[in-house]
Amino acid sequence: MAEKVFTGAIALIKSEGEVIGLMRNITCTENIKRLPVRGIGTILASEQAVTEWEGTLTCEFMEVRFDKTGIKNAIRRAFPNIGSQVLNDGSSFEDQLVLDADGVQLDIFKKITDVVDAQGIIKPKLVPYASVKNCLIESDSFTIAESAIVGHNQSFKYLTPITYIQ
Repeated sequence: MAEKVFTGAIALIKSEGEVIGLMRNITCTENIKRLPVRGIGTILASEQAVTEWEGTLTCEFMEVRFDKTGIKNAIRRAFPNIGSQVLNDGSSFEDQLVLDADGVQLDIFKKITDVVDAQGIIKPKLVPYASVKNCLIESDSFTIAESAIVGHNQSFKYLTPITYIQ
C-alpha cells in the first residue's frame, strides 16, 4: 500500500516531551546562500559556492492565555526584574534572554497505522518526521481581530540543519 500524504490531522509536535496543543501552523525554512566563482579573464561563473546557511521556524497558535500558549521555555517572562540582576545575584528577563545559547527543540511526528486488531480498531504509532534543534526565539507576538480566534505567533532561528537519520 502506498504511503498517505502527511496532513495536519495526523501530525504531533512535541517540545520537552510534551505535545504542543492549540498549534495552528508550523513553517520551517532553510535558506542557502551561494555566490558565483569566476576566474581572471572571464565573466562566466565556474561554480556557485555555498557561503551561508540559515534556518528559520515559525509557529502559530490559537490563543488561550498569553503566558500559557506557545513553545514552553522558548522565552521566559516570569521574573521580578526586567533588567540584568547579575550584580545583585538575582535573575531577570534580560539575563535569561541574552544567556540562552541552546534554545528549544521541536520534534515533529506523523501518526501512522501500526496494527488493526480483530475488531477492526486501528492502533496508531508515531513515526519521527523531523527534529528541529537549537531553536532560538526571535519574535513573540499576538493578533486580536474581530470575529476571529486570537493568534499567538513565535519565530525562531535554529542552528542545526535538519538531517535524515538512516
